[in-house]
Amino acid sequence: MIRLTRFYHGTDRTIGRWEYNGNAWWTVERPWLANKPSESCIPEGDYRLERYDSPSFGPRTWMVTPVDGRTHIAIHAANYARELEGCIALGTSVLADLRGVGNSREAVDQFYSETEKKNTLLIRVTSGAVWC
Repeated sequence: MIRLTRFYHGTDRTIGRWEYNGNAWWTVERPWLANKPSESCIPEGDYRLERYDSPSFGPRTWMVTPVDGRTHIAIHAANYARELEGCIALGTSVLADLRGVGNSREAVDQFYSETEKKNTLLIRVTSGAVWC
C-alpha cells in the first residue's frame, strides 16, 4: 500500500511524503479547497490507483480513483502546486520554504519504474508528522 502523509497545508499548496515498497518521495498538491475539481487536493481516505491512457501524460498513467465528484487525478511530474489541476506530483526533494518539490521528472520515473508490472495499487492519504 502507498502511504501519502501530508505534513504541510498552506494556502496555496500541500506538501507530503509518498512511501511505497521501502521507497519515499515528496509530494506537492493544490491546497485543500473543499474537494473543488481542478483546484483542490483530494480528501483524506483510502483509494485505488489504476492505470489509464492519458492524452496529456501518456499510456499507463496512474490515476487516483474513486474520488467523490472528481475524475482524472493523475500522478505526474510538476514542481509547484500552480502547475497542477487537482493531481499529485512527486519529487526527490522538497524545495526551500516548502514551496514545491525538486527533480519531479526523476521521481515520477522512479515510481513508475518501481510499479511497472502493476495495474492497481492501494493508497492511504492522511495528515501528520513524517519521519525521514
